[in-house]
Amino acid sequence: MTENLKHSLDSISSSHSPHRPSKISKTTDDLSDDEQQQQQQQQPESMSQRPGIQRYLLAIEYIGTRFSGSQQQSNCRTVVGVLEEAFHKFIGQPVSMFCSSRTDAGVHALSNVCHVDVERISKRKPGEVLEPHEPAVVKRAVNHFLQKNEGDVMVIDVRSVPANFHARYKAQERTYFYRLLSGAEPLSTFEKDRAWHVPEELNLRAMQEACKVLVGHHDFSSFRAAGQITNQNIR
Repeated sequence: MTENLKHSLDSISSSHSPHRPSKISKTTDDLSDDEQQQQQQQQPESMSQRPGIQRYLLAIEYIGTRFSGSQQQSNCRTVVGVLEEAFHKFIGQPVSMFCSSRTDAGVHALSNVCHVDVERISKRKPGEVLEPHEPAVVKRAVNHFLQKNEGDVMVIDVRSVPANFHARYKAQERTYFYRLLSGAEPLSTFEKDRAWHVPEELNLRAMQEACKVLVGHHDFSSFRAAGQITNQNIR
């Protein structure tokens, strides 16, 4: 891809670009009253926030080749682990990161969205709580430390959000790209770790016909955890 993919969070909420998937294009404001009530019951109590803490919404991009997935794991390099380490170096205290979508080992992201709570404490006067950092300052500082850690994850936008905004529970749409390249020739150097190479020729017409079964509004109850909303739209 040659286009500039570093859009703001405003453009992430737009579904016009086929190149960057929308991560938060729908929020709970778009749900019915019953769906909003059910989702509120699922949200963890940890969403409450102490005074002086600012919640930030981040859009991030990363190459997943050297990550063991996005979620924090012990003794493994993960996207959340690297982000939390960068924030720790920036503000001098540990933070917890919550992503809208989990990705497995080796999976890349054009714009995954996550949130983090930050309390800005004075380094000259320990215990003194200062005004929150501007989003632009957060983006610049965190990227500075990320570039010193392999440079395979980057914050592409930051905004301040209310304390009750949750990257996972507010997100109502997630878009995934699955890239397959078929043929006897080996993958290009630039496609390595970016696509699944299938040596055989694929019957695209048959595959497109089979995929029609997935398009539409479906109930995925058999794949859900207890108490989760499972009706999904696939386009």
